[in-house]
Amino acid sequence: HWQPSDCGGILYNDKKFLSFIYAQHGDVFIGKSKYIDADETVKVRIYNFIKDTDNAEIVVDCENSDVYKLCSVITSLDSDELSKIHQIILIDDVHTNRGWRILEKFIKIPVEYILVDRVKENKSLVDIKMTSCICTEHYRNNVSSFILLSSDSDYWGLISSLSDAKFLVMFEYSKVSEAIKKTLAEHDIFYCAIDDFYSGRIEEFKKLVLFDILKSYIPTMLSLNGRELVSKIYEEARIDADEKEKDFFFIIRRQVNRLQIM
Repeated sequence: HWQPSDCGGILYNDKKFLSFIYAQHGDVFIGKSKYIDADETVKVRIYNFIKDTDNAEIVVDCENSDVYKLCSVITSLDSDELSKIHQIILIDDVHTNRGWRILEKFIKIPVEYILVDRVKENKSLVDIKMTSCICTEHYRNNVSSFILLSSDSDYWGLISSLSDAKFLVMFEYSKVSEAIKKTLAEHDIFYCAIDDFYSGRIEEFKKLVLFDILKSYIPTMLSLNGRELVSKIYEEARIDADEKEKDFFFIIRRQVNRLQIM
């Protein structure tokens, strides 16, 4: 697909190469996590945070985090270092990505999954549940260090209240405010973005999510338009994909369909 032209030493720089080849086809390459990983100094800070305690936990606000980006973080970090993490606690809402419910099938760290029901349909209770969960873990189970995944600045109230607990905060660039980053820096609390971690190792996890959603449609799939169903599954999984990838999944879907008939 490359159209030769004088672009300089593009083969020495993945970003430059991808930018040029996409531009030649009228497109823009934005998936930097496909070719670059988080800086090694960031990883060392995370490892040191885990080493400095006997019982660190990862606590995730599933409403304000991306399951695929968290998966990228876990697969990019050293498994021996991560083995020192006691567990991952997922605080989820009924309207989030289905991938949160099956994340534990893809990672080796123990997962506690907590689905928070809504009392009012238009009001999520994830933030309240997450706050109470962290307080319980800290005061009852003596957990002293938390890796908190959320881009919500409201959690500063929790962090500042637990003065004898240690926090490391992970967020998404598109959702976090400059104000909370400034506040964390002023209080010497390390933070980093989950967008920066290499995402090339999580394709199998994405397939798990897609097929898990597909299973829920099996009772009615014979009556549904195949390509519309595939688009619906990708939308429900919150996975961006081109038509070629969707076509491949469509072929697999038809094979499942034939097996159901047999």
